Amino acid sequence: MVSAFLIYSMKSALVLTLLYLPYSLMLRHESFYRFNRFVLLGILLLSLLLPLCNVPFLSLDRQPVVQAAQVQMLELGIPVHALPEVQVVAEKQESGRMLTFSVFHLLTLIYIIGMVSLLAARLWQIGRLQMRIRRGVLWKEEGRDANIYCHAGDMAPFSWMRSIVISETDWNEAGREIILHETGHILARHSWDVVLLTLVQMLQWWNPLCYMLGISLRDVHEYEADSYVLRQGVSAPAYQLLLIRKAVGADSSLWSGADGSYAFANNFNHSLIKKRITMMKKTKSNPWMRSKALYVIPVAALALSAFATPKFVAPIEETVSKLEGTGTEKSPNLQAFGEDNEKIRDEETLGTTMMRVRGHDNTQPLVVLNGKIIELPKDVNHETMNSEEQLTSLLNINTEDVESIAVLQKDEATKIWGDKGANGVIVITTKSTDDVKELVKKLPGAEMDDDGNITVNGKSVSKIMLNDKEVFNKNDTIYNVVKELAKFPGGDEKCYKFLAENIRYPKLCHDFGVQGLVLVSFVIEKDGSITHIEKRKAPSRMLAQVDVVSYKEKNPNATELPEEGMDLGDLLYEEAKRVMKLMPKWEPAKDMDGNIVRSIITLPFMFRLR
Repeated sequence: MVSAFLIYSMKSALVLTLLYLPYSLMLRHESFYRFNRFVLLGILLLSLLLPLCNVPFLSLDRQPVVQAAQVQMLELGIPVHALPEVQVVAEKQESGRMLTFSVFHLLTLIYIIGMVSLLAARLWQIGRLQMRIRRGVLWKEEGRDANIYCHAGDMAPFSWMRSIVISETDWNEAGREIILHETGHILARHSWDVVLLTLVQMLQWWNPLCYMLGISLRDVHEYEADSYVLRQGVSAPAYQLLLIRKAVGADSSLWSGADGSYAFANNFNHSLIKKRITMMKKTKSNPWMRSKALYVIPVAALALSAFATPKFVAPIEETVSKLEGTGTEKSPNLQAFGEDNEKIRDEETLGTTMMRVRGHDNTQPLVVLNGKIIELPKDVNHETMNSEEQLTSLLNINTEDVESIAVLQKDEATKIWGDKGANGVIVITTKSTDDVKELVKKLPGAEMDDDGNITVNGKSVSKIMLNDKEVFNKNDTIYNVVKELAKFPGGDEKCYKFLAENIRYPKLCHDFGVQGLVLVSFVIEKDGSITHIEKRKAPSRMLAQVDVVSYKEKNPNATELPEEGMDLGDLLYEEAKRVMKLMPKWEPAKDMDGNIVRSIITLPFMFRLR
């Protein structure tokens, strides 16, 4: 938390520097005081707000990105709609000791000390001001705009919020001019400007430009108050002579308060007399000079671009389609979850384009029928399967029942099926026939309608086994190639914000230095709920007895203790699974006809120690 605050302080200082330097070069000497004041206040506010903003489309890094995790999924044969990986980062713990100390920790400590010290100093100054306002008062006059406190003895006039303090001597010599000047501060609410400046200075106490901006803001305050005095009919030469007389005749220790308390207030005996008189005599600046303040817009946009998190501008589904081929409504890359829970690549049906493989050697390709690998006789060669009639005869299926045949070439096949697809893959999908319907009817309580939807005792099922053949329910098919992908409420950015706010690095994994990629697949049901959360990949770190004993000795008060034989990689997966279960319902996917369907998604979590 403190580290993040320190980084925020650095970003805030960068914004203030980028915005204040052009002001000091282009606007500082112009005579539209109120406008300059608002520019300075705007710089202070932007320095606080811009580091908190994240506008992805302004990011300077907008190149298409395909993450390593996504490529790994394809190499593992996981044909799914894959989201960009979630980064779960924690500070790495050095082995042999639980607490580490670095230069960054030292800087953080110094930063906190400086911030607390400045806060204490400002609170002390406010307390001293309140005491000085009310201590030793000869008389008090309450007005509509301000309350005047007249004090005995020598005291430099000043104002704070709605209070004006003036000595009896000053009241008798030039009371009207001084009160008008301090009233100008009060009506313009300069004290609140000082409060905002103090907040920024606390955040950036180490930034010298922040204090230079404070000086510029105080100058503008004095110019604005002087302008108010002159607008009330006071003679400019007489008022300027009063400023010189007060500056020369007053004790310099009173200009900022002998104890420093006046430095926090608006002080009449300010030390910038020459600049104030120069500005009063200066010809009014051309109003068009205000347009120079437009520099704030490109500079702010540059800062937003620097702070923005890069957005993935190449949709992952495009990448997947290039690497693994696309499906259609008739051949939907279906995945049925069965009790055996086989690997996805062993159950996947790919493509619908009629292809022929000619000119290959006589090696035997992999054959997949309706999502199931078929073991062919060893004497079957490539030429035997080079025609649809021969192939369907070999597999004991009717040619008219074939809905599609897809043949994947070697390179494309190995990306999805691994070594099993080294000699090519032939994928066959058949239609639901009347014979299958008759078989379904023989199963007690089972029915199949004309659309191929299967129910058992009135309950929809994903698949059933009939004579060692899997029969899939069309409505319960789980798609991973759809027309409209399932969406997290609010989109991917909301999804990753949700994950970032809820996921935690498991303590045991952190302590033992376990990190790596965790792939979690899950199904988005038709109602948007999440089911079938399963681990596809995770790092492995088995604990031996010596690991457990050593950890318990170093952490006698630990509430979570390891056990011998524990695989810490499973803890990473369980943490990802826990957060997945917290997710709200998604917007379900839609097929080519616009029907709501079940779909499978894989989400990569990259747990990393830095």
